[in-house]
Amino acid sequence: MKSKKLLISLTVVAIIVVVIVVIAAVLTVKKIDVVYHGFDGSAIAAPQEGIATDEILSAYKGKSIVFLSKSRLLSELNEKYTDWHAFAVVKHFPNEVEIHFVVSTAIAKFSAGGETYYIDSFGYSAPQPNYDVIDVSSAFSGQGLEVKSNELGKEFQFQSAVCNSRLKCVVQSVLATWQCQVDIDEMSQVLGDGGNVFLFNENGDLIISPKTGGKIVVQSPETDLSERLINAYGVYYNSTQDVQKDNVTITVYKNGRITSSAE
Repeated sequence: MKSKKLLISLTVVAIIVVVIVVIAAVLTVKKIDVVYHGFDGSAIAAPQEGIATDEILSAYKGKSIVFLSKSRLLSELNEKYTDWHAFAVVKHFPNEVEIHFVVSTAIAKFSAGGETYYIDSFGYSAPQPNYDVIDVSSAFSGQGLEVKSNELGKEFQFQSAVCNSRLKCVVQSVLATWQCQVDIDEMSQVLGDGGNVFLFNENGDLIISPKTGGKIVVQSPETDLSERLINAYGVYYNSTQDVQKDNVTITVYKNGRITSSAE
């Protein structure tokens, strides 16, 4: 009787092992699809000099799709393909992985330690572009600007946590301005270049001074900055309101409320 129970137990274990092996064999990467996007997020045709899909497949083929780390995959791809930014991975079970790339686009520059640095729309280090980008150096005035990381394909980082927080706010501000129909290469024509385009006061509020006069003060810029700033631009560019004057301040509160006042 004991031998019979033992045989049944061994059979069950063997079946479980076989099932696991089969499932593991099925749930392995066998296909890689690459989707390309332009700067505005729209899908575009695969460029002639695009991503080496076969190269990616050879690196990940046979690996478990279940345990494939999306964040690690994105990090590895961004370090390898610096002209593009891998921003999303979609797993299609049982064995297909879809990777989304957007063209890497420098959106701003700043100076630190006598060097000029460029960043893209994800806050990653970017090479010097062949077009003009806005100078956001003023955002870091009064801060020690030691650079911790400036490698293509990696997020740009200062040694200072305060500067890194400000950099994230600046990136969001530039993108919010772009969403208001201001092209990246024309940004400095609207907001100015250098000087006091982006500033932070002693309370940590973000101060933006458009070129045509007045200023926008965003309180607690770490919270919902893009949406609140877009709404503030809606007030600034409203033709029925005469707020584009040097003495006018548009204040955007943390709860989204917006006020304007003359000094």
